[in-house]
Amino acid sequence: MVWYRSHCDVAGSHSLLQQDYHFLVGTYSDLDALAHKPYAPVPGKGIYAMTLSKGGALKLNAITAALNPAVLIPHPSGKVIYAIVETIRETGSVLRYAVSSDGTLSFLDEFAASGRSTCYLSLAPSRDAAIVINYWDAVIDIADVSDDGKLGQITQSFRQHYRSAGTWRQVTSREDHWGNRQVGPHAHCAHFWKDWVFIPDLGENAVFQYRWDPKARQLKGETHIEFAAGSGPRHMVLHPNLDICYVSNELFNTVCVATLDASDPEVLKERLIPIQYESTLEGRGGVSYVSEIKLSPDAKFLYVSNRGDNSLAIFRVLPDGRLTRTGIVPTGGKFPRHFAITPCGKAVIVANQDSGQIRVFARDIESGDLSATDCVYDVPAPNYVRFICC
Repeated sequence: MVWYRSHCDVAGSHSLLQQDYHFLVGTYSDLDALAHKPYAPVPGKGIYAMTLSKGGALKLNAITAALNPAVLIPHPSGKVIYAIVETIRETGSVLRYAVSSDGTLSFLDEFAASGRSTCYLSLAPSRDAAIVINYWDAVIDIADVSDDGKLGQITQSFRQHYRSAGTWRQVTSREDHWGNRQVGPHAHCAHFWKDWVFIPDLGENAVFQYRWDPKARQLKGETHIEFAAGSGPRHMVLHPNLDICYVSNELFNTVCVATLDASDPEVLKERLIPIQYESTLEGRGGVSYVSEIKLSPDAKFLYVSNRGDNSLAIFRVLPDGRLTRTGIVPTGGKFPRHFAITPCGKAVIVANQDSGQIRVFARDIESGDLSATDCVYDVPAPNYVRFICC
């Protein structure tokens, strides 16, 4: 069976983009080691270095073998990328690679995390520390970071939760996890904002608020912001110009718009205040789970992927940061776990995990609308797309 095939036919078509873009695709290489169970036809082999041409064609450049590289985080230098290893069999890790101009990778080293199903890394603004998030047991690690991006000693590690002992429990297997998503904490990501760090937790149904001490490179817990019961906050994105953030709620298929409050910085109070919930679906029928959330490069539109409904929801960002939904577009494949927008904003690549494919969409910058192109590339169990920016 030949799996790496392109269905692109762009001969004679107008250029979709003004330049070629190199990008990486993470894939699940061991489906049985995950907290969830993908239904992809076959597992992937690691990280796929690819190119999206000006005309919209996709080309595979190289494959770097890796265990379940589920999230790909670039270092601000542009020379290094971190690949998060996702597994519940043992504690997770972070692989560090040097990145060439065409996106091909050279392995540098590996960092051992303290928890399982490692899922996110966030570098401090000063780049001298990183927060590593472990989903399965909600363990939060703080590690030193050297000038070249190498993750060093863990200087702080703790389990995130607010429920008292005896009122929550750790899931014991992925079957237990499937049916009991909120019996215990499940941290998902971390975002720095001014003096604070926000960490959404699906299991605790809240966003945790910490104060960041840049000298000690430590987190100090302040409070947690509870979300609508059963929401399951997953990922978030910060508006680049407004004191606004957007949180995707996996279990309720909604986006929460929240204001961010930096007033009276010495006062202990909630800094993230939900002001709006918007559905990512037309209705609540069927099983679907919100996944990735992204702003367009100009921050005028917000996009959210729906796994199950197999669609991307499109929202216009209003002047005050609130949202109005303008469309829902089928992704042309099953379980769109992730997607990425080209830096120019004119195209979107969607990773349809359970169809074993990535698909290119043309994007109208003015309206935010997406149109499926005929360009599809077979990549097994794709879970993440990351452009390699200049």
